[in-house]
Amino acid sequence: MRIRTSRKIFFLIVNILMVTITVISLSSCKTLGEDILAGSDTFEVTRGDIIQTITTSGYVDSVDKNDYSLVTQGKVLYTLEKDDIFRKGNVLLEIDNSRQELLIAQAEENLNAARNSLSIAKLNYQQALDANHIAIQLAETGAQQAELSTRSALVALENANNMADKSEKSAKVALENAKKLLAEAKDEAKSNPLITDMQLAQYEANVDSAEANYDSVSAQSRSAAESAEIAYKQSILGQSTSYWSNLSSTQSAKSQIEAAAVNIRQAETQLRLSEVSLELARLDMDNIIYAPYDGIVLASTYKEGQYASPGMNAISIISNDFIIKAEINETDVVNLKTGQYVDIILDAYPETTFKGKIIEISRIPTSIGGVVTFDFLVRPDRENAPELIYGLSANLEITEAISKNVLYVPIDSIIEENGKTYVNLVSEDGSIKKTEVVTGASNYDFVEIKSGLNEGDIVLISSINYINAIRDSLESEVN
Repeated sequence: MRIRTSRKIFFLIVNILMVTITVISLSSCKTLGEDILAGSDTFEVTRGDIIQTITTSGYVDSVDKNDYSLVTQGKVLYTLEKDDIFRKGNVLLEIDNSRQELLIAQAEENLNAARNSLSIAKLNYQQALDANHIAIQLAETGAQQAELSTRSALVALENANNMADKSEKSAKVALENAKKLLAEAKDEAKSNPLITDMQLAQYEANVDSAEANYDSVSAQSRSAAESAEIAYKQSILGQSTSYWSNLSSTQSAKSQIEAAAVNIRQAETQLRLSEVSLELARLDMDNIIYAPYDGIVLASTYKEGQYASPGMNAISIISNDFIIKAEINETDVVNLKTGQYVDIILDAYPETTFKGKIIEISRIPTSIGGVVTFDFLVRPDRENAPELIYGLSANLEITEAISKNVLYVPIDSIIEENGKTYVNLVSEDGSIKKTEVVTGASNYDFVEIKSGLNEGDIVLISSINYINAIRDSLESEVN
């Protein structure tokens, strides 16, 4: 709250004084002044202390307030009610948790199943690794065997072709020799009668035998070469088949490894989810709410035997450690600081004043209807304070500053005009003189005079009273 300063209509005073000076003679001025002063309030300039204060209002609040809601549902077995007093560690509310125990047992079983699944997935993965290793070894062995078989078939084919060539050449040479001997025998028979037809027939039989042998050798050679070629081609096909079979086996083993790895990741994920589910179920086992401090129940939602649901506010409590919460205007908050002492009067105990100390000043303002205020907290002196009850209204007076051993006059005696400050000084002869002064600290009642007056001077307290007194005197003179 701001310090009040009275403002008077100085021009009206001047005009009235001008009329007074014109109408009243110098000889009657003193008498008139004495009459006016007799009906006006005056004040003797005094030396003393000016205490500047700020007043505001507030209420008794609690240092701690807690609202509790349930994380699970169940039947209320025990609960405190509104206005119940409790001690730290007392049970505030308890619900039946048998359903939650079943959920925990289920979560534990799911966790065990997840662990088993992970173990099986790891075994399958190891088996897939072993199968892949065996498939690779078999593939390498099969490839080597197929390659050896192909090489062997190629050598057999080459040998068969070589033998065929040699056999055909040998049979051909034998045939040609037989034909040559037959031709020589026929030529000799023309000149030699000793060569008989029987001998010639023998040579012809030898030719026929050589031809038959040549045909037989050629046929056998071709057959052996063809068989070797077929065997070689079959070996190549076998090598190709072995390659694709081995490739399929290794790829299948690799796919099994990847599938086993995916199963492991899925099993690990399921295990983590099962662990989280179990932990959540255990958290929901908090079916008992304990008091964190000494205090009072502010509100209680449920009664014993009722069915409680999660999410709703079940019970609200406050501590019995009380403070005074108040608010102050934005123009005065800058004059507050923590540690300042405060005089407190509760509406319930209007005759009792006790002390308190500011412990906290909010940095966040509240604006209502354009009025900006700041909250602050006061810790009361409990030894000298009456019984504090939550919600009681309180009036606070804060000492802002003290100006000691200064001259002061009533604040209603101050006149402000054109940026200057004046008082109506009463002279010894009773005349009134407007005197400029320099003011200092002030409160609701008095203002400090730094210069312009001396201790013991007399000033008018209210210019309005002075103006009314002059008007009444003038009317009396005229009449």
